[in-house]
This record gives sequence, C-alpha cells and structure tokens, in this order.
Amino acid sequence: MPDQHHPEDQERLQSYLRVHLKDDELSLTDDEQINILKKKNRKQNWFLVINIAAILFFGYSFFYNITQLGDTFLYILFGVFVLNVALIFFQKKQLTKLIDYLQHKSGQA
Repeated sequence: MPDQHHPEDQERLQSYLRVHLKDDELSLTDDEQINILKKKNRKQNWFLVINIAAILFFGYSFFYNITQLGDTFLYILFGVFVLNVALIFFQKKQLTKLIDYLQHKSGQA
C-alpha cells in the first residue's frame, strides 16, 4: 500500500482516479467511488477472459493448421491480444490500488 502521507503517491493515485472515474463520479463519496471501481474491476475480468479465449482459439487453430490465415497475420493477431492482456492486467492493478487507497482513506481497511 502506498504511503498516504507521501505527496507523490497521493498525486499519482488522484491522477488514476481522474482517469478511471468520470467528472461527475469524482464528487461522489469514497464508498460510492469504491463501488464504481469494483464494478470496473469486474468488467476487466470479463475482458481478460475474452482476450485469453481469443488467444487460445487462434493458438489452437494455428497449432493444428485449422486456419487458412497466413503465419504473419496470426503472429500479429497473437501479439495484439497478448499486449491487450498485459494492458488489462496493468489496469486491474491500478484499480486494485485505487480501491485499497479509498478504503484506507475512508477508514474501511
């Protein structure tokens, strides 16, 4: 957990909040913001499942020569989905930090 009294950590977490919450959601209470961030975190789980399923599908079809797509196209597709999975994990990490920060800030931790 980042240090609550360290200005750089607070600035970074506040910038994460501005990225993940809409302008009207920023004025809500900490509990309401936590609920919104938890919903976004659950939605990211679905995106993660879909992307991993796509990787498995294309990998399976490539490995067993089911597809008629070219090798280069499949490598590009695979790379895009792997990059997407990495970015989703990064976003989930940010959401988790924000939820922890807001819970600690509101005294729920």
